[in-house]
Amino acid sequence: MTQNVEILQCGCSEQDNSRIVSDEDVGEICCSSCGTVLKEKMVDQNSNPRTFSVEEYFKNTRNGMPSKISMFDMGNSAMIGNKDVDASGNHITGKNKRQFLRLRVWDSRSKKNNKQRSLITAFVTLDSIVNKLNIPDNAKENAAYIYRKASEKNIIRGTSIRSMIAASVYASCKQLDIPRSLDEVASAANIMRKKLSHAYRRLVRKLELDIMSVDMDYVSKVANMINVNEKIKRTASKILSDAKKDKIHIGKNPIGVAAASVYISAIGNGEDISMAQIAKKIKISTVTLRKTSRILRPAAAKYINTIDGN
Repeated sequence: MTQNVEILQCGCSEQDNSRIVSDEDVGEICCSSCGTVLKEKMVDQNSNPRTFSVEEYFKNTRNGMPSKISMFDMGNSAMIGNKDVDASGNHITGKNKRQFLRLRVWDSRSKKNNKQRSLITAFVTLDSIVNKLNIPDNAKENAAYIYRKASEKNIIRGTSIRSMIAASVYASCKQLDIPRSLDEVASAANIMRKKLSHAYRRLVRKLELDIMSVDMDYVSKVANMINVNEKIKRTASKILSDAKKDKIHIGKNPIGVAAASVYISAIGNGEDISMAQIAKKIKISTVTLRKTSRILRPAAAKYINTIDGN
């Protein structure tokens, strides 16, 4: 037992403060001479021991898993363990094993009503979509938060769980400036683009979500996909920025607009690349790329001398 000296006064030991000790095992500060408890229910300020793997963390941690919105119970519910041992580590008898098996079944059933079962299905789907899109945990938690709000307001009724959780992921990416297109999310969720678009518009309208356009972020993504240099990327960002000021991009596919700005910038900086090459890698049609490039020419003429803005 570790004992730390703490300066407190006790009536029997005013001349000898060394008799006042703190017992960290029981969380009390007491007088070792007369046994008077001077302070109780102390908070242990010591940190958990260092761990280097998930297994070590769960073995040594004292406060359980962190709370997560993306878990149906937020990670706060307790459960009956699967090991057939008692609190002292002794194996329980065969009769008690059957009893605890029934208790585990009823414990599991009692914690999962219809709403919670729906959340379990939704968040399993969420895990699958997040892994395919490779988006960070903060976007996942935000998507779970959006879905929970939609569930509380009964917005999900009449729409499939898969469509609504995919729409929540897309809305989360838009809010956090993570460049993921509607087609990418629809493909990861294995649903039609039209179905996802409808669910997304419903979410934004019903929840009044603050969604800002993130077209600028697609420039880096497109530039990296076709492997162009930083100068081309910066020029494309300037072209797209001016296009946004003139509201040219409104109503256009954001990836198509970003791809067109990168294409114009590449051609203007002497890069030998064709529309067909970009369209194939970005998975858009050459017709869309050609039309969008024509619209962006006035904005590009300011930065590229070889382009006529008329």
